[in-house]
Order: sequence, then C-alpha cells, then structure tokens
Amino acid sequence: MLRRLARQSSVYALASVVAKASGFVLLVFYADPDVLPKADLGVLGGLDAAKAFALLVAGAGLPLGIIQFASSPALGERERAAVPATALALAAVAGCVVAALGWAAAPPVAAAFGMAGRAEVVRWLAVYVGFKTVADVAYTVLRQREKAGAFVLLGTLEMGLLVAAVLWFLVVQGQGLVGVMKGYAVSAAALAAVTTPLLLARVDRRVAAGLVRPMLVFGLPLVVSGFAGRFLNLGDRFLLLHFLGGEATAVYEVASRFGGVVNVFLVQSFNLAFTVLGLKALGGGAGRGDAELHRQSFRHLAAVAGWMVLGLGLFMGDVARVLFPDDPTYAQAEGLTVLVAGGFAFYGLYFVVVNVLYAAGRTGAVAATVGGAAVLNLALNLALIPTLGAAGAAWATLVAYAALAVVTARLGQRSTPVAYPWRALAVVVAVVAGLWAAAQPTAAWSTAARLAGRGGIALAYPALLVALGVYGRADLARAAGALRRRGAGNEPPRPR
Repeated sequence: MLRRLARQSSVYALASVVAKASGFVLLVFYADPDVLPKADLGVLGGLDAAKAFALLVAGAGLPLGIIQFASSPALGERERAAVPATALALAAVAGCVVAALGWAAAPPVAAAFGMAGRAEVVRWLAVYVGFKTVADVAYTVLRQREKAGAFVLLGTLEMGLLVAAVLWFLVVQGQGLVGVMKGYAVSAAALAAVTTPLLLARVDRRVAAGLVRPMLVFGLPLVVSGFAGRFLNLGDRFLLLHFLGGEATAVYEVASRFGGVVNVFLVQSFNLAFTVLGLKALGGGAGRGDAELHRQSFRHLAAVAGWMVLGLGLFMGDVARVLFPDDPTYAQAEGLTVLVAGGFAFYGLYFVVVNVLYAAGRTGAVAATVGGAAVLNLALNLALIPTLGAAGAAWATLVAYAALAVVTARLGQRSTPVAYPWRALAVVVAVVAGLWAAAQPTAAWSTAARLAGRGGIALAYPALLVALGVYGRADLARAAGALRRRGAGNEPPRPR
C-alpha cells in the first residue's frame, strides 16, 4: 500500500504543480505596483485567508464525510451510492447561505480590511465561495474513488480558468483588487457549471434524507477544527495587517507563497491520497488493519519535507531576485521562508497522525487539538509580531504546527498505538538547521559561487540522513531493487 500511496501522491502532485505554477504566474502581476498597489497585495493575502475560512464553513465538513461514508462498511451499498448526491445537495444549500451572508455583510467586512467603500470586492468573493463549494464535491468524489488522473485534469482546468479570468479583469480591464475577486468568481462559476452535470451523470442522483444528519454530525466538528487549522495557516495575515500594515504583510505574503511550496507540492498531494488510503489501511477504525503505512509515511514524509524546506531556504532569495528585480525586500525574506516551510512540514506530519483519530470517528478530539493549537498560535502572534515583526508570525506558525503534530500523535495512541519514528524526525530537524546555518556565510558571495556552494550543501542532506541512521542498508537495498525492477520492466503487479 505504501507504493500505492506514493503513486497516487505523485499523480496528485501534478495538480499541485499546476496550482503553484499558476499562483506564481499571478504573483508576478500582483507584485507589479503598476498593476496592483503593494498595499493591496497585502490586503489580498487577508482576503485569501477570509476566502479559506468561508469555504470551510460552507463545506460543513463534507469532503471528509464523503470519503468516510462512501467507503463505510457500516452502510449498505444503496446508502453508500447515495452519498455523492446527498453531499452535493448539502453543499448547494450551504454554499448559497454562506454566499448570501457574505454579500449582505460586505460593507463592514470591507471596512475591517481597510477598504471602506469597496464592498464590491467582498461581494465578488462571496459569489466565489458559493460556486466553489458546489464544485468541490466533484473533487472529493474523485478522491474517494481514487481517480487521481481525473482529479489532476479537473484541477488543471480550474487553474486555467482562474488565471485567464483574473488576468483579464486585473490586467486587461485594469480593475485592481475588484478584478482579482471577479476573476475568482467567474472561474468558480464556470467550474461548477462543468463539474455538476458531469458528477450527476456518473452517480446515483438519489438524495438520502437519512444520511443528512449523520454526515452533519460527523462533519460539523471538522468545521471547528478546520477553522482553527485555517487560522494556523492564514490567521497571521489579519494580525500582520493590524500591527505592520499592508506593505510589510505583502513581503510576508511572498515569503509564505514560497514556503507554501512544501504545502502545495508535498503536503496537499500526499494528504489527498493518504486520507483515503490511511483510513482503508486502518480498516475504517474497525480494527481490521495495521499502522505500518502510518509509520513508514511519517518517516518518508519527514525526510522529503526536510529537504524541501532546506532547498527553499537556500535558493528562495535568488529566485526572488529574478522574479522581483525592482524590490529587494522580497529576496531578503529567506529566513521567513524557511520558518513558514518548516511549519508546513509539521503540518504534513499532522495529516499522518490525525488519520488515526479520523478512522476512530473522534472528530471532536480533532477539533479540540486543532483549537488548542490555534489558541497557541494566536498568543504567540500577539506576543511576537510587535517585537519581531513578520518573523514573529513565522515562528508562531512553526511552533504551533509542531505542537499540533506532537499532541495529536499522543492522543491518537489511545485509539491505535503507532510507533512513530520520532528519532528520525529529530535528526531531520537537526540536519536542516545545521545545513541552513552553514549556508549563511555564502550570502555575501557572488551569484555563481553562492549557487554552487548552496547546491553542494543541498546535496549533503541525503548523505547525512543515511550516515545518521534515518535510512539504513535495508532501505537502500529495497530502493535499489525497486529501481532495477522498474528498469527491467518486470515490476510486480500494482495493487488496485
């Protein structure tokens, strides 16, 4: 199953590549003050955070509910078949309600973001939330059915629509922040118009009233935990805007988008596959599975994420100098990028350990742990941003995500004992920190010398993991054997 997880994660990563590439295309235009004022870029970071919170509320925990109920051995085949249409109906109602509330509350919300008199920005964002909530049901059904290729195609379509619509209204029409939100809304409406008929043509169109209450009981606590989780990821934007203003928040936003490479390319693509396969590996919480997949995933994810964190810290500054040659403040955000990326690495480990609680149906415990981490994050932000500036927000995110992963893992032991390789994680953290520190003197070197030196430091990472025992001879032998079989074309049949 580990190979199956790796295969599906790699396919999902293609969608992440498309999404991140699209984000960087847009970022180049966002960071152009002739297209979007720098302060508005900072406000856009806050609006993106608000968008994530609104989507979470409108989603009502349905994504994980679809995966859980459509695969549940406790339900009959007829009930499982009705899950997609039932979820679609719930999503349509919730999306409309949240969008209507956002539309009505647009004036005070705009004023809270320092955009008094610009309620149109918030109203277009509300329209986006309504349509996107409906479109997301199709994505989740594809995940539950392990249709990773179709998921990637749909994600590529969405990103193409989004980039085209935003650039049309932002650049061609010159509508600024209103144009960005209008592009979001138009692309989501087009996506929903495509995905909804396709979904209904391929599933049982029966809405099962008896599933509504169980799905909401399962999903609503996830709104609480997800709300807290979104705050861990995005809540610092509101505090940065309050304490430091739009321009400083814009620098943090750029660093966060670079650090988010770990989240988009690795963590999210991994989670898309692992949430489904991890629940199946544990037998849906029925005690019929084992936790070997979770142990191995923890170690491999920690190792890969650590290398990505290090790479981003080593090379983000030079990439930023190419993308934003007229504003050196973005290139100077390397340290912020390392901290943000490290937080996302721990977020990935959280997805491994929380899967045990999902399998046991302990969504209330999930809400409690994520809520506690969000409170910790808020307290750290309030204490550190006034003294350390944007670095305080980055440290708060890293510490809160690390605490969340550790506490959730310990809590999950009550449901399914898992011997997570904590020593391997400690080694990864120490190696990343040590190599990052070793690279700092190269900042004053010429570009060619700096890139060569930092490239060598990046290549030292895997060798150190082997030398320090994160991977042993048996691991290397298995990897070499897999490569030989693949090269010879006689790889064993893959499980379906």
